Amino acid sequence: MSSSETDEPQECPLCCDDAPIELPAYETWLQCDLCEEWYHGICVGISASECECIDKYHCRKCAEKHGPSSYKGPALRRSGRGHADVDYNKLNEGQPATFNQYLLRLESGEFAEDEFEHIDDGSTVTAEWIRSRDTNDPFIVENAAGLDMAMPDPSVTVSDIAAAIGKDTAVSVMDVLTQDELSGWTMGSWADYFHSTNRRRVLNVISMEVSDTAFGANIRRPRVVDELDLVEKYWPESKRKPQKFPRVKTYCLMSVANAYTDFHVDFSATWVYYHVLSGEKVFYLVPPTPSNMRKYEAWSKSPEQAVTFFAESVRHCFEVRLVAGHTLFIPAGWIHAVFTPVDTIVVGGNFMVMQSLNAHIGT
Repeated sequence: MSSSETDEPQECPLCCDDAPIELPAYETWLQCDLCEEWYHGICVGISASECECIDKYHCRKCAEKHGPSSYKGPALRRSGRGHADVDYNKLNEGQPATFNQYLLRLESGEFAEDEFEHIDDGSTVTAEWIRSRDTNDPFIVENAAGLDMAMPDPSVTVSDIAAAIGKDTAVSVMDVLTQDELSGWTMGSWADYFHSTNRRRVLNVISMEVSDTAFGANIRRPRVVDELDLVEKYWPESKRKPQKFPRVKTYCLMSVANAYTDFHVDFSATWVYYHVLSGEKVFYLVPPTPSNMRKYEAWSKSPEQAVTFFAESVRHCFEVRLVAGHTLFIPAGWIHAVFTPVDTIVVGGNFMVMQSLNAHIGT
């Protein structure tokens, strides 16, 4: 096995006809140690970090006769998650290897029904209403009109977003198979992938912060978010310098069908809101009880994390389905995973609420 970067974009035997071979993501190559044919790493479903762990690479044709590739050990992962035992023989055949486990478990899992509050009129969601709630449960606003927010038109496309943000703008892309970050992507190349009719991999964008872009300039968060957000209210204007001020205010999430983000807790005791512009989302929500948090911590540190479905270790995991126009609010600490049934665009963001901060620091 070997990897290299070429000066000029070239096609490999597995390139799609509509694949933009100028993508930086296509710069990683692998050579079959048997037939010596070269392939793009992305075309055979292997990230640059995984390339470093391959001892002998066998392409699809050679694997049929001589067996699958061999590996030195677990791949390096920027997320720090334990690495799954990937069936690379399936990858060579163009099939997802570990991603099937999520689909199968989501389809066969027994999840608690959505028992959370669904609100018809967003105008009832005020700072005082949230402060006076006797529960820390998530809630769903089905009619966002009363939230006093401004959102892009639901018909906006990823190509439109790329044009507004800048096609050369770097974007962090997640490989759903490994939950690992792929480097070298731009908004232009992401839009080409998103609108492609022949996607080889299931990829996801969940951390594109757009508040300082032309696209984000026309987005206004729900009024209640600005009223509650401690960062917005108390962070001195003089301290809001680029690279030092946390940019978590407005995200644009762009997910293709079957994208999945594994269980996690949002950072720094922050709440999060998600407004579905188009498509659908399914959230799997686990209450942050002391018992569940201990289980989550153990699962997060386990080397079997990537092949263990966290929901199976807790008593209640709630399934919440959102459609276009719905806005979900998740209080700090809730453990959640997200599945995308169809191509979907979401606008959301994090914000810090005093009650959650007090609970987090134990006051």
